[in-house]
Amino acid sequence: MPGETVIRPRWIVPILVALLATALEGGCSRRRDSPPGPGTSAAPLLTRSPVPSAVPAGLPNVGSLPEPSPPPQVYIVQRGDTLSGIAARFGCPLEELIQANRIADPNALQVGQSLHIPATAIETGPDLRLLPDSEFVYGPAYVDFDVAAFCHQQGGYLTTYSEKVGGQVLTGPEIVSLVAHHYSVGPRLLLALLEFKSGWVTNPHPVGQALSQPLGYQGSGWELFSRQLAWAADELNRGYYDWRGRGMALQIWNDGTATRYAPTLNAASAGLQRFFALNATKSQWKTWTGDGPESFLATYRRLFGAPARYAIEPLIPADTPNPSLSLPWSKGELWYYTGGPHGAWNEGSAWAALDFVPDEGYLGCQVASSWATAAAPGLVIYSQDGEVLIDLDGDGHEQTGWVLFYLHVAAQGRVEAGTWVKQGDRIGHPSCEGGLAESSHLHLARKYNGEWIAADGPLPLVLSGWQAHSSGVPYDGTLSRGDQVRTACECRRPEFNGLVAGK
Repeated sequence: MPGETVIRPRWIVPILVALLATALEGGCSRRRDSPPGPGTSAAPLLTRSPVPSAVPAGLPNVGSLPEPSPPPQVYIVQRGDTLSGIAARFGCPLEELIQANRIADPNALQVGQSLHIPATAIETGPDLRLLPDSEFVYGPAYVDFDVAAFCHQQGGYLTTYSEKVGGQVLTGPEIVSLVAHHYSVGPRLLLALLEFKSGWVTNPHPVGQALSQPLGYQGSGWELFSRQLAWAADELNRGYYDWRGRGMALQIWNDGTATRYAPTLNAASAGLQRFFALNATKSQWKTWTGDGPESFLATYRRLFGAPARYAIEPLIPADTPNPSLSLPWSKGELWYYTGGPHGAWNEGSAWAALDFVPDEGYLGCQVASSWATAAAPGLVIYSQDGEVLIDLDGDGHEQTGWVLFYLHVAAQGRVEAGTWVKQGDRIGHPSCEGGLAESSHLHLARKYNGEWIAADGPLPLVLSGWQAHSSGVPYDGTLSRGDQVRTACECRRPEFNGLVAGK
């Protein structure tokens, strides 16, 4: 009924592989969402970025790769903080801090509030660019990379490792491949990080903590390699996408001093620097993110050579066309906008996803009778375990061009992989499949060349003319079209969060 309260679907436990409903850190603060797997081949529909087939001559040094202006660097307000104390700590005039954040009442700080810190005299961290962005994300540079073959050549413990996840035994290389697919983090990066932390790629007999906690995360119950790697991928993503626009938190060390990230970094290097700052001293951080023999970069080069050989720049060209997308359900039907921009896969990824619920009353986890539809024409390259991927360039690779990711699509009636769909074609019914949710809903996100594309960003998510806007808090936000506005809400109110396809 109009105005009736509806419970927003929430995630309980994320998953490493969508078909395996077992625990891996994989969602957002209020919900858990999970991404895609590999695809198939077909003729291209749209032009995509080139894939390197050999080491090109004269490729620019990674340090000279182009990058947009860095995002603001922020401080997260802690209990007991005052504006004057924060200003003094970071060496900026109080008035500049107030003006930079448009603060009307200096006495009304909130714990957890993000403050943009103006240019200050505090220390700036290393400015070395560690990897090109195309090597960080699971993009075009990885189309021909065979994880299993590479790992077997190295002969380390990873090749003999296996783990039972949700009743299915996965090998170490299979877990690396799946985490790369799900988090859209490059497998060479994951392997270099694993080797740097524990030696699993080349050492057949790791011992001690290197064996039990190969990525260094010490949380209770996280000894399984799959969980260790998923945690690392999510934390890497957090730094990458914070740099992409959410604001990069200043690094606060145990001695109370702070370090800002060098404004000349690219997103990949910012993501790596943030990861290596976790549970590290400032001295360790500088060593690991430097260019010396004990650095991550030294390990990467030993395994894969110079990072610049894999550079595809720019990863997202300035003239990239935004695809024309429709609301993903049948014309004439009323659905509700229940989740504003939030993580496409886990909390660290870009806020690329929106959630919708059909007008069928509270479903619980009953499969909806309404159909989700293709928001654009393309090739279905994955259809399994609650997930559907539509490849808009039709080349069969999830690493290249535009890809639409649907989650919670029921097995019953779901479109088959290999199907060419037109805009508006049925792809399946919303459900709870693909993760543990409290109510059926549809989750929709986009990737381009392996990078999750923020719903509210330079390439905004626009569905039938409705453009997504973030409030700065995951799951909150609006959709606007002309003078019409719809607000994400845990409710069913047609004039507040209702959307009718085709109108």
